[in-house]
This record gives sequence, structure tokens and C-alpha cells, in this order.
Amino acid sequence: MRVSSRADYGVRALFDLATRAGRGPVHSKEIAARQDIPEAYLHQVLGALGRAGLIKSTRGPLGGHELALQPAEISVYDILAALDGVDRQPHPHPDGIGATDIVHEIWHELQERIESQLRSITLETLVERQTGRQPNANYSI
Repeated sequence: MRVSSRADYGVRALFDLATRAGRGPVHSKEIAARQDIPEAYLHQVLGALGRAGLIKSTRGPLGGHELALQPAEISVYDILAALDGVDRQPHPHPDGIGATDIVHEIWHELQERIESQLRSITLETLVERQTGRQPNANYSI
């Protein structure tokens, strides 16, 4: 499965916002620096995510971007759909028995499984995964 740069940047940007959820707006310049995303391209991505209702943006020196929903309410599927749309394979014909229909049926089943998996991975899931990978500091003597 190929994921566009746009979708990759979108997931990374929202992941960044999810790690800072509840702390107020985050400047796009900070997101771009932390996630190694070209700032000009990030503005386009954030605009699309805002139009999809996934983020809120505030202008001004105290402004920035923040999630419009809780991290548990935004799935990777939601982000991909907002940025790249949903690409659906044709459904097999109900009485089809030819090779084309069988192959289309397989593609459809695979697409459903992938979509289900993407819907099950939320920003909260990603934050929890990252938190689990951070080394635990132990300052005891």
C-alpha cells in the first residue's frame, strides 16, 4: 500500500498535536520542525485537515493549531480520507463467476480489512505506542 507524502505529513502533524492535546494551540513552525515537514506544504495539509473538521486553527501570536476532537476520536483512516479521499475498488457483480469478478472480490475484501485496521488505529493509539517506547527515567539511588 502506498501512502502519499500529503497523508504521511498529515498523520505526523496530527500525531504531534495529539502529544500536546489540552495544552493550547501549537504553531505550525514548531510542528514542521519537530516532524521534519516542509512548512509551506504543512500549511496546505493543515488547511485540508481544518476543512475536514479534524483541527481548529487560531490566527495571531497566541494562535496555532489544535485537535478539534479527542485523540481517541480521530483515526488514521479519518486523516487519510481527509487528505487523499477514499479510493474504492469496484464491487464484484453479484452473479459474477468469472476471473475478473473473483479478483475484484479479493481486492474488495482486502480493502475492507485495510480500512478496518486504519479505523482501529487512533491518534491516542499512536501516542500510547510512542509513550511505551520512551525509556523510563530512573533517578533512584
